[in-house]
Amino acid sequence: MKTFYEAIGTTEDGVTITLEQPIPVRGRVQIHICAESPNQEPSAGREAILQLIHERQRARGHIPTPPEEVEAYIRELRQEDDEESLS
Repeated sequence: MKTFYEAIGTTEDGVTITLEQPIPVRGRVQIHICAESPNQEPSAGREAILQLIHERQRARGHIPTPPEEVEAYIRELRQEDDEESLS
């Protein structure tokens, strides 16, 4: 039989979790994490993932869209939206 406990905690290093209150369990446990601070700066983990994605894109020959082209596309979308709102 599984018993579930809920507790709030923090982690500074991504490995150690410090709980705000104790739970009545000793030994090995399974943990499900729900992050409560979505406005934090990107973590080193996210930066590493993005770096890996960029490396894989370069390896397969991906060429990113130039910023000028992206800006032109956005201007075009905004112009279409303005035209639709006027009609």
